[in-house]
Amino acid sequence: MTERLKILHCANFSHRKSGAAYYATDRKISNGFTRNGHMVVDFSYRDMARAHSPLKIKALGIKKMNQLLVTTVERMRPDVLVLGHTELVANATLRKIRATHPDIKIVMWFVDWIRKIKANQHFFSQRVALVDALFTSTDAALVQSIFSDSSQHAKIHFLPNICDSSIDTGRAFEQLRPHHDIVFVGRYDGHRNALIRFLRKGLPGFNIGLYGQSAYSLLLGHDYIKVLAASTMAINYSRDNEISLYSSDRIVHLTANGCLTFSPQTPNMQTIFSDEEVVYFSNMGDLKEKLLYYAAHPREAALIAEAGHKRAHKDYESGVVTRQMLAALNS
Repeated sequence: MTERLKILHCANFSHRKSGAAYYATDRKISNGFTRNGHMVVDFSYRDMARAHSPLKIKALGIKKMNQLLVTTVERMRPDVLVLGHTELVANATLRKIRATHPDIKIVMWFVDWIRKIKANQHFFSQRVALVDALFTSTDAALVQSIFSDSSQHAKIHFLPNICDSSIDTGRAFEQLRPHHDIVFVGRYDGHRNALIRFLRKGLPGFNIGLYGQSAYSLLLGHDYIKVLAASTMAINYSRDNEISLYSSDRIVHLTANGCLTFSPQTPNMQTIFSDEEVVYFSNMGDLKEKLLYYAAHPREAALIAEAGHKRAHKDYESGVVTRQMLAALNS
């Protein structure tokens, strides 16, 4: 699909957060489509459900939101309907859109870990049958294995975490006076607890920024990007680091803003970022050794950080990834 398209993007967009999550995947995807010359209309499904409930209670506005999505398709006649997580959009709504607009292409993206798909397998089994392509930030082969209907497997594609040149503007590797030597942003959650304890007690002498463990340490909006852009080293650590190709979008936030990024040895992740672009570690002892090494060798640290930054903006920039998403519709 190379022609100029009308695209309706139904996703979260977090309007109620007043810019706090302007760097989220939904905004980057819309930016990418626009950057490639397409006309994009955003449909914030959660905000629509809440706005069209008499009591502003999201659950009470779901039916109306689904009706309005159908109405928007009817009035706009998009070439492509792009769905984010859209758990409130009924599969029946997509069937109705398909019936009245048989030429429309429907694409869905999903960037939560694979356990969310497994926990909602019935929903996704129906959803994958209704879309032309499903993009997930987990290895496509793993996602395909969940669905018994092999005729749907060809629709499932891997989606890398996305950066955006107008959002991820940091170049931390150029900082002469960094705000933090090491930064980690993330909640207490399972294996992260050991990492947070290690960062608090195991690295004396480092200026360490720990954010997100409480309401008082949240980083939002511009403040988040600003801290990343001014931190020499940063740690990417997902809730589950054993899922092939899966990471939270934190890995691209860090690399695309120029941090020297440290990440667990997640299966196949080196096909996304090589060990010349990201520093991989196997355990806390290995992480400590490598943090100490690169703190003592700032030139090597800067070269790897710059390489990771270059890779992120070359291969995972929003315009590149959205172009690949549309190309997959023709595959």
